[in-house]
Amino acid sequence: MKAWEELKNDEDVTLCKTSNSEWYINHGVKIERFINGKVEVKNTMTNSDHYENLSKDLLDVFIYQGWQAGAFCVCIDVYNKRVDVYNRLIRRAVINKKYEVAARLKESKEKVINKFDDYVGRLEKLLPSLHPLNGDGEIKSPITQLN
Repeated sequence: MKAWEELKNDEDVTLCKTSNSEWYINHGVKIERFINGKVEVKNTMTNSDHYENLSKDLLDVFIYQGWQAGAFCVCIDVYNKRVDVYNRLIRRAVINKKYEVAARLKESKEKVINKFDDYVGRLEKLLPSLHPLNGDGEIKSPITQLN
């Protein structure tokens, strides 16, 4: 997996070890390699005590495009979902005439949108260095894979 190979050579991230695995956590993503060679990649930006498995499309980004592209796509996906949640909460607050609540939610939503935009910008800067995922020689943007 390209993502694991990239992290092994990155001096800015710390390798953590257990008796049966070694792993990295960065950008809200955990990548873990077990002693049997199996590699798992999980989303750590959840609302629970459990990390979530990634979709096949997101895993493919880690496998073929590497750590940064994969991690950035996970962040984009998470923040996009959070914006959707904020939109629903804001609509509900307005319907219930709780305008102060709606205003606070809008402020929080703007912070999430800024994070989303930041990761989209990072990924767009990375795109020229990525390898094509399709057979026609053009780069298939990881952003479009999420839609």
